[in-house]
Amino acid sequence: MNDMSHGVNRGQFLRNAGKGGIVLATSGGVVAVAQGVAFASGPKKSDITTLQAAYTAESLAVIVYSAIIQNFSKFSHPRLQNKDYFVAALQNEKDHKAFLASALGSKTPTGLRFKIPASVTKTGQSLLNTGVALETAFVEAYLGAVQTFSSTDLKVVAAKVAANEATHFSFFDAAAGPGPKANLGGHGVLPSLPDTATIPATVKKLKPFLG
Repeated sequence: MNDMSHGVNRGQFLRNAGKGGIVLATSGGVVAVAQGVAFASGPKKSDITTLQAAYTAESLAVIVYSAIIQNFSKFSHPRLQNKDYFVAALQNEKDHKAFLASALGSKTPTGLRFKIPASVTKTGQSLLNTGVALETAFVEAYLGAVQTFSSTDLKVVAAKVAANEATHFSFFDAAAGPGPKANLGGHGVLPSLPDTATIPATVKKLKPFLG
């Protein structure tokens, strides 16, 4: 899975963070960096920041799903043998990313760098567990965006994406089965009223699973 790793050095992290960029960092290093932008009139700064963070998360999802498909023959875990799911889910994430890029225009993050720790892809089970954690975080983040977006149109889009990401969660949770605390029981069902999360809270939740 080496093709999933694109390093970012400490100097670049500090420069981007100094510009007020969006940083997805883990205890093992930087997962993703979205460079800072100058905000013009139009959508609220908080809307732009949320969209940029969502774009970064979707970029990460595209990298992960693409690498799973590229390395599909290497996985022996029987519950990972569903290529149709990964192909369809990858297209979902690409569609989300394309929409966000269209909405952001010139404010779309550039220079993103990703590093997926080896522990994530060590076994089929560890990959499934990570999928549960990531998709749970994505659902909560998009539901949180429904609360924070100032635009009704963006609220509706965030709700639609949350619904889509919930289907991804269901696959991973059912396939992973009961086990790590990150899982919700292995039944593929979210809580009756799923949690919401802010962008900073979502980044915090991703740290232990990507570090």
